[in-house]
Amino acid sequence: MSQLTLYTSEICPYAQRTRIVLDAKAVEHTAVEIDLDNKPGWFLALTPTQRVPVIRQDDFLLWESATVNEYIDASFDGVALRPKDERARAVMRNEIKHFDSVFLATLYKLLFEQDAISQQVLREENIEGLKFLEHRLGEIQGAGPYWMGTTMSLADAAMWPFFERIKAVFSYYRGLEIPSECKRLLRWFDVVAEHPSVRLAAHDADYFLPLYTNYASGAAQGLSAQTFRSGAAN
Repeated sequence: MSQLTLYTSEICPYAQRTRIVLDAKAVEHTAVEIDLDNKPGWFLALTPTQRVPVIRQDDFLLWESATVNEYIDASFDGVALRPKDERARAVMRNEIKHFDSVFLATLYKLLFEQDAISQQVLREENIEGLKFLEHRLGEIQGAGPYWMGTTMSLADAAMWPFFERIKAVFSYYRGLEIPSECKRLLRWFDVVAEHPSVRLAAHDADYFLPLYTNYASGAAQGLSAQTFRSGAAN
């Protein structure tokens, strides 16, 4: 199998998902950094979404982070990031799909909203969303500490980059905090943060805050901002 090329961007949480997966599985690859505010023409021709991540092997191209990550886990040796049981795999897909299509849509509405009263309404909606995720962990996590149980999975790689941004960006700009009663969720965040592949891809608030100023002020107009405004997941 030819070497894999990853088209990525350091700031993008969806691309961060794939970087975590590639590192966790020790997949040799070439990473090509894409400037999301000035995408080269050759990159725009690779994918109809014009977003990262994209992977390439010879003439095989794949995009959409959830699909990309499942392909990588299925196609390369190394630690398995999907449960062995098909029902558990289906549950994991459900968890990621809900997170992408429901939770993230509400989360990013809060970041783009400029009206203080509307922000408060959205903040409360997001707190309820976090409490629902806490409930889901109680239903499926067992002893944990990872999302699907005792080992790291694609669900952890998919969700953690956004919780990293909740801790840094949403807390600072919108006053959103993970409720203290969400003990499983807080424990999950801390455990996953210490995973070597996650630590390699992580950043602190000093990195994130200047890069999200335009998002929080409503000034961001790029394709990524348009995608988040629409509630579309990658």
